[in-house]
Amino acid sequence: MGSVQTLRQAHSDVLRRRPPVESTLVVQRKFHQDNKRLYESVADIDRAHHHEILYWVEYERRKVEALTEQIRSGQAS
Repeated sequence: MGSVQTLRQAHSDVLRRRPPVESTLVVQRKFHQDNKRLYESVADIDRAHHHEILYWVEYERRKVEALTEQIRSGQAS
């Protein structure tokens, strides 16, 4: 993640790390947590896309929350 400095690089990194569809909810949540941190780290570097990056931070935060709730409700696999 350290070399990622633009929104485009962040998106490429996210696509490269995407887990298989059949991944457990725990693996999916970790993926989205990592994405959130990545987008947060890029938000102040790629100022031209700052607001768009903040959208992605919020998107990933909501995904983490939803997956956390699924895991808590016993849907983890």
